Amino acid sequence: MQTNQRDNRLAEQLRNQIQQLRDELQAHNYRYYILDAPIITDAEYDQHLRQLEKLETELGEPVPSSSPTQTVGAPISHVFEPREHLRPLLSLANAFGDDEVRDFDRRLRDLIDQNMTGRDNFQYVVEPKIDGLAVNLRYENRVLTIAATRGDGRVGEDVTDNIRTIADIPWRFEGDEAGDVPELLEVRGEVYMSKASFEALNKRQERQGEKLFANPRNAAAGSLRQLDARVTAKRQLSFFAYGVGEGTASLGNSHSALMQKLKSFGFAIQAYEVFSDVDALLANYQSWQQRRQVLPYEIDGLVYKLDDFDLQQHMGEVARSPRWAVAHKFPAEEVVTTVEKIIWQVGRTGVVTPVAEMKPVKVAGVIVSRATLHNIQELQRKDVRIGDAVVVRRAGDVIPEVARVVEPAGERGEPAMIPELCPVCGSHIEQAEGEAAIRCSGGLVCSAQLKERLKHFVSRGAMDIEGMGDKLIEMLVDEPLDSPLKLKSVADIFRIDFDALAGREGFAEKKIKNLQRAVEKSKKQPLAKFLFALGIRHVGAVTAISLSEYFHSMEAIRDTDIEALQEVEDVGPEVAASVSAFFEEAHNMEVLAALKQAGVWPDLAKVKDIPEGHPLAGKSVVLTGSLEKVSRSDAQAALRKLGVKPTGSVSKKTDVLVAGENAGSKLKKAQELGVEVVDEAQLMTWLNWHAEDDV
Repeated sequence: MQTNQRDNRLAEQLRNQIQQLRDELQAHNYRYYILDAPIITDAEYDQHLRQLEKLETELGEPVPSSSPTQTVGAPISHVFEPREHLRPLLSLANAFGDDEVRDFDRRLRDLIDQNMTGRDNFQYVVEPKIDGLAVNLRYENRVLTIAATRGDGRVGEDVTDNIRTIADIPWRFEGDEAGDVPELLEVRGEVYMSKASFEALNKRQERQGEKLFANPRNAAAGSLRQLDARVTAKRQLSFFAYGVGEGTASLGNSHSALMQKLKSFGFAIQAYEVFSDVDALLANYQSWQQRRQVLPYEIDGLVYKLDDFDLQQHMGEVARSPRWAVAHKFPAEEVVTTVEKIIWQVGRTGVVTPVAEMKPVKVAGVIVSRATLHNIQELQRKDVRIGDAVVVRRAGDVIPEVARVVEPAGERGEPAMIPELCPVCGSHIEQAEGEAAIRCSGGLVCSAQLKERLKHFVSRGAMDIEGMGDKLIEMLVDEPLDSPLKLKSVADIFRIDFDALAGREGFAEKKIKNLQRAVEKSKKQPLAKFLFALGIRHVGAVTAISLSEYFHSMEAIRDTDIEALQEVEDVGPEVAASVSAFFEEAHNMEVLAALKQAGVWPDLAKVKDIPEGHPLAGKSVVLTGSLEKVSRSDAQAALRKLGVKPTGSVSKKTDVLVAGENAGSKLKKAQELGVEVVDEAQLMTWLNWHAEDDV
């Protein structure tokens, strides 16, 4: 009995770890793919993803289709029109060392030996991996009709007008060489920004007092997702084609032949090479590490693909990536500089992190003078001190970090002191048991936290108040207490006396009116964006969408309990507790009341009424196991369109469990509770149900 209890307890702990990792990765996906503002490196993301895969395997329960190990990208934003790809636009698995590349080659050879005897003389095509933004171009009868971002791999954002500003992309195919273009053709490729265009853009941003872009990838992504195509045109984006979705079969029998065909159509393609064995791949990789510096654009690795399309088809794919290709990432570029100061930075949630201020140095094409030390454990483990020579890197070309201290030659400075008080507001520093992070206890009393909360609140993925940038927020928070412009909470944004901005440097009449219109327009953001904007701990953009689709109103979320919150897919005990705690905090309720009084309140999320007489009317449905005819996420979306609320866990409130192949603990729990259990065939009957079916 004790053994069973211990096993159950360990399993529950494992589920909590898994849920926390899923939430973190979904939030990172949203920041990378939607906000174009990643806060961790590619290597760190991949490390977290592999850890999640390991934990999911260890738990041994069916993995939900919404898990980051099963999905690509992030749900699309509401800024652009959604466009469904004719064929999924998958991501690539990553390899970070020679051994992982050899494992990739070995797996392919084993699969080929098992399925295609005598086909061991295959070849790889090798292409540089552009650090840009994947897009899907749909041509109908030779004419470009739709251009969409990757999105979640199945549905992306319509950026057709902006894509037309890129000179490397033909609007239509002309001439005899395009005579064999299929009626429907999807060309896949990467939108990127050259090093020269990136430097020119940042110089313009600096002259105009705007925020500088961290790297060319972020600049390209932000430029492509502009609402005004004229802005995109000024950014001088470029494009390389690297493949085809719909229409592949009619354009050749190998990837190398396909690339030549795309070139004949007028697309820019990268120089590619063909190799027959893994040793040649690795030797070529070493060569490219030296050559990458002279390229006019950034690459962050090489891509290895099976050349033969028949072999690609036989290899197939896993949930989020093809088996027949891998991205071999370059290690982070590293340089040596000197630490001049160690400061402590306060974030939106009060987390206080150490940052090294250093002698400026160029890393991966960008001048760096600050680098994160992550947390006190990392600071102490690396033992970074003032005056140390340190190795700095920009892993994944995103956030600079101190990798290690160069072996000191003489006496060193004293170890950095861990602050007992917040460096901004003087409140006490706290550290929760079991957490690496230390936090300022000052809450919104702390101006640093307020500034970061406000920046999050107005950001594009949240309330989307255009024109209210970081510098303006910092200025308004730092205003005197009696100023009509002073911001003390997010609700104060909607009480700004815009007349008081007149005469301030940089605030012409037109700019003030545009800002006022943007603030007014933001008052009716959808529930999911409003919820995300509030900055509730553990509630990222994806979780906010799940909560809004389940509860449909702020009042319902506010008034529910922790148990009911956990009925929402992807909401575990920690997230539920955080949401509940947010609404129990008196100050938060005061801010919400002030927002509502100012007219800032989301309308009820629209719910389609379930057809009269439908067998699932008013019922709670849970899906588990593998479905053959439809993915679990698509089935859940179909149920939502009917007005049915699919939930993620089985409880006494569950009416129906749809059990696919390899159904696990949810099926067992449903049987114990006497919940009706049906198969996929019954689900499909319900999804296709019409009122006359029962006549």
